[in-house]
Amino acid sequence: MPAAAMTAIIAAAVLAGPLQASARVDLPGKTPQQVLALMVGSQVHQLSGTLEETANLGLPQLPDLGPGTSGSSSLGSPAPDGTAASGSSPAAANLLTASNISQLVGFLTAPHTVRVYLDGAGNQRVQVLDKLAERDVIRHGTTVWTYDSGKNTATELTLPNPRLPKALTPDFTEHAPDAVRTPAALAAGLVKDLDPTTQLSLGANTKVAGHAVYVLQLAPRSGETLIGKVSIAVDAATGLPLRVTVSARGQDSAALEIGFSKLELTAPPASTFVFTPPPGTSVTRKTAPAVPMQPGVPVPGAAPLPGHVAAPLTERAPGAAAKMGAAPKVAASGNGWATIAEAPSGTVPASLSASPALGQLLEPVAGGHALSTPLFTVLITPDGALFAGAVPLAALQQAAAAK
Repeated sequence: MPAAAMTAIIAAAVLAGPLQASARVDLPGKTPQQVLALMVGSQVHQLSGTLEETANLGLPQLPDLGPGTSGSSSLGSPAPDGTAASGSSPAAANLLTASNISQLVGFLTAPHTVRVYLDGAGNQRVQVLDKLAERDVIRHGTTVWTYDSGKNTATELTLPNPRLPKALTPDFTEHAPDAVRTPAALAAGLVKDLDPTTQLSLGANTKVAGHAVYVLQLAPRSGETLIGKVSIAVDAATGLPLRVTVSARGQDSAALEIGFSKLELTAPPASTFVFTPPPGTSVTRKTAPAVPMQPGVPVPGAAPLPGHVAAPLTERAPGAAAKMGAAPKVAASGNGWATIAEAPSGTVPASLSASPALGQLLEPVAGGHALSTPLFTVLITPDGALFAGAVPLAALQQAAAAK
C-alpha cells in the first residue's frame, strides 16, 4: 500500500449517507486478483449518477458555509494582491484560506449529495448540493462554467483550443471542491502500487445502485494503523468502482462511505452540459491563454481516468502562485498503512486553533493541537508544522518529537 493511500483516505473522509445494502447475488467466480484487474482495466466514459457521501467520524456536525464564506474562519486568507495574510506563511496561504477551511469543516462533519455526469473528455458536470444551494462545474467542449447559487455568481472560462494535446492552460487549478471524489478516483489511490502490507480478499457479492458488484476487500497486515478494512464494490459488468467503504480497526460499522445511490451507464442528455446563468446572476468571463505543452506535464481537461470525473479548470490571477508561494514540501515516514505525512513549520497559520469552527474539532494535546478520528489523526505543532496519518496520536507525537 503506497503512502498515497493514506492521503486518499483522509481526503475522502471529508466525504461519505448511509447506502442501502442489498441481498447477495450470484456472479461468476473470480479471485481477488481477477477483480482487481477488472477494476484497473475499467473503461467507462459515459455515466449519470448520484453520489451519497457520509463520514461517521464522531465529530460535531458543523455547517459547510460554502466557498468564499468568511464567517467560519479568520485565518490565512490571501490579501487582495495575492500575498499571504498576516500570521500565515506564503505556503499556508496557498492551502488554508478561510474558504478552504469552511469547506473542509463542513465536509468533515455533514453528509453531502453530489451529482456527476460524464460523456467523454469534453462533457463533464459536477453538481454539489448544499443546504438550500448548489455549486456546479460544467465543461462543454472548450467552455467551462462554474456557478454558485448561494453567492449568485458564475464564471465562463473559454479554453484555448479544442485540440488540447496541442496546448496547455498555464497556472490553473481545479474549481470543484477538493473533497469531490468519485468511488473510482478514491479506489485508484487505494490500490496503486499495492504491496505486501495489504491483504486482498473478496466479500459477499451484492448490488449497488441496481448493479451487481464484486466486493474487493483490502485489509492492513500491520496493527499500527487505525484502519481495519477497506471494501470496494466493483461493477461486475464494467469494472467501475461503485462504492468505497472504510471501517476502523475493531469496528464493524463504516466510518466512511462514498457510493452511488443512482447510476446509469449511458450518455446524459446533451442539454446537461449546456448552462445558462439564471437571471440576476453576476457573470465573469475569462479566456485561458495557450502555451506550448511541456514533456511530462498532464494536459488540463484531457480524458479522465476510467470512471473519474475530471473537474474543469478555472483561472488564477497572473503571478498569483509566485506571490502566494509554492505548497510546502511534504515528507513521509513509516510505510504502508502506517505512513505519516509531515509538512514543515509554517505550513499552518498560527491563528488556526482560534478559528471558531475548527476550535470545536481541535483539542490541545502534548506537542500542539490534534484532530482525532477513528480513521486518521492530525497533529499541528506550535510552530505550524503538520503531521497526519491513519495512525494513533502517539505515533504523530513521536514523529514530531524526532524532528
